[in-house]
Amino acid sequence: MNKRRSHTGTVSLIFAAALILTVMIFLGMGFISSPARFAVSFIAVLVAEIIVYFFVLYWLKTAGSIRETSPVLLSGAFIVAGYLAAVLISALVLDGLLQLPVSWYAAEQLILLLLCAVLLGAFRLYGKHAGGQERKIADASRSHRLHMNELVEIRELAGRWKFPESERLTELISLLEERFRYSNPLSKPGLSATEDIISQQISLLHDQVSLLIVLKVPPAGWEAEIHELTDSIAHTLQRRNRELAELQ
Repeated sequence: MNKRRSHTGTVSLIFAAALILTVMIFLGMGFISSPARFAVSFIAVLVAEIIVYFFVLYWLKTAGSIRETSPVLLSGAFIVAGYLAAVLISALVLDGLLQLPVSWYAAEQLILLLLCAVLLGAFRLYGKHAGGQERKIADASRSHRLHMNELVEIRELAGRWKFPESERLTELISLLEERFRYSNPLSKPGLSATEDIISQQISLLHDQVSLLIVLKVPPAGWEAEIHELTDSIAHTLQRRNRELAELQ
C-alpha cells in the first residue's frame, strides 16, 4: 500500500511538472498568433495530459490486484498514448504550421477526444465481459479444484504411514486422484447435490486415512474398506460426469 502511494505521489509530481512545461512550451513557440487556436490547442493538450495522468493512476491501482498485465489494460495504454501523440501532432501541424481555421481545428480535436473516449469505453466493456467469463469459469471449476486439493492432502498423509502397507494405501489414493484429474473440471448448478456427495465421501476418506495413521497396528480389512470407499467415490464421480454431459 505504501509503495503504491509512493508511486502515485511520483506520478502526480510528474503530471504537475508536465503542466508547467506545457504552458512554457506553448508560450515559447508562439502559439498565441491566434488566441482562439491557442486556446483550442492548450485545452486539447491539457485534456490529453489529464487523461494520461488518470490512466496511469488506474494502471497502478489495477496492476496491484492482478498477477499479470491484462491485454485490455495494454490496449488502453496504446490508445491513450496514441491520443496524446495525435493531439500534439495536430497542435504542431494544424495549428502551428497550417494554421487551420479555428472551427475546423476545434472539430478535429473534438473528434480525436471522442474517438479516444469511445475506444477506451469499448475496451473497458470488453474487459468487464471477459473478466466476468473468467470468474464464471473459475466458479464452475471451484468444486473440482477443492476435491483435487483434498485428494492431494490425503495422498501425502498416506505417504507418512509408518508401515509397509503405506505404498498400497498411497496407490489407492493416487488411482482415485487420476480419475479426478481426467474428469471435466467444469460444473453446473444442477450438479450441486452430486458435488456435495463427492465432498462428503472424500471427507470420509480423509477421516479414514487419518485414523489409520494414528493406529499402532494396521487393522484387519483396512485395504478392503479403503478400496470400497475409493470405488464409491469413483462411481459418484462417473455419475457426475454423465450428468454434466447431459446438461451440456
